[in-house]
Amino acid sequence: MKSIFRCAFGLLLLTPVSAIAAFPQDTIQLSRSFGMKIGGFVMADWFYDTHQMNEAVEGLFSLYPTPHNLDANGKDINASPTTNLSSIASRVNTRFFAPNVLGAKASAFLEIDFTGTSNTNGVRLRHAYLDFAWKKTGLLIGRSWHPLSNTIPGTLSLNLGSPFWVFNRSDQIRFNYRPGKWQLSATASYQSDYASLGPVGKSPSYLRNATLPEWTLNVEYHTPKTVIGIAGDTKTIKPRQFTTSPTSGDTFVTHETLTTFAGQAYFQYQSNGWKVKAQTTYHQNMTESLMIGGYAISAADPDTGHETYTPSQYMNYWLDVVYGEKWQVGLFAGYLNSLGTLDKVTTNTWYARDPNIKYLYRFSPLLSYNISNWHFGLELEYTTVSYGTLQDNTRGKIIDNKDVSNFRTLLMVCFDL
Repeated sequence: MKSIFRCAFGLLLLTPVSAIAAFPQDTIQLSRSFGMKIGGFVMADWFYDTHQMNEAVEGLFSLYPTPHNLDANGKDINASPTTNLSSIASRVNTRFFAPNVLGAKASAFLEIDFTGTSNTNGVRLRHAYLDFAWKKTGLLIGRSWHPLSNTIPGTLSLNLGSPFWVFNRSDQIRFNYRPGKWQLSATASYQSDYASLGPVGKSPSYLRNATLPEWTLNVEYHTPKTVIGIAGDTKTIKPRQFTTSPTSGDTFVTHETLTTFAGQAYFQYQSNGWKVKAQTTYHQNMTESLMIGGYAISAADPDTGHETYTPSQYMNYWLDVVYGEKWQVGLFAGYLNSLGTLDKVTTNTWYARDPNIKYLYRFSPLLSYNISNWHFGLELEYTTVSYGTLQDNTRGKIIDNKDVSNFRTLLMVCFDL
């Protein structure tokens, strides 16, 4: 980390003042043809939860409350509050501007933060991509937001509306074509730290072993104030290379894969201080995007251990409304519900994130004050999740569900570069 700042500082010292003045105000000119823009922010978040949470990043990334855990007197052990103060969401980024190549404006973007591993403040790569822009077409190569993460809610929380929103950054190749008001995007993406769940836990190997990238197609219509879009997505994973006989212990090569689909519609509107965003997503097995569900072993051969798989299905909906500039008020609302599995599940083996959740909803109002490069915010987040029991030999039917709720208070202060 120190070497990064030494390099950046060294470049500043070597850059003539006259050269900087000749470039845009916020860009450092490294030479006649190259430029660099440094950005990022320093942020501190304090939060208080009334219930134990499923979370990550030292609690900054909250998802939903943990289920009831009753003691001998029938009291819920998890109904106890927590609090924390953390600044590890701070980040640094750099955009490099290069000479035109093949008739395209060329640039590169690199961003890191400090949320790699909880309680160790590890440096993590967020974005690293090359961008080529022609008059009507574009090409992006590297790590960036997944094409299903196309409309980002304006929450103060680091979770950005997860698990209702598709939270994923992937290494990808994305081609854009924009004739007039329309934009078409085709993306082939691969997994890294945002990876699927499976027999050996969280791993990108399931997608790699299937030898195919994840494919996504987006179609958008743009006006000066609105964006309307739809997207379709498919991926194939190979959970196992071999199976083991439960009777003899012999191993057998398997070629069984699981192909799943997702569909999405989204909308953005911005005018006169209003920012309105909405999205709905149908998804199967999107654990790599921090979504609920996954897949189950639908059947297993008693002689060879050969497995077949079936994905869970969910519908996600969210709406985000923000008004104002210096003073901002906003509201995020999200809802998701289970649609069961595609096929009947005859085993009790799941590779999923809480597939016994029947529904989940959240209301999250915010108030923020923004002056120059400073931002101060208060956000209240009320989340309710309904846990149940997966009924055997059904298509993921959930019964006897009970609600669990959490109320989070979040205070934030941020200085951006």
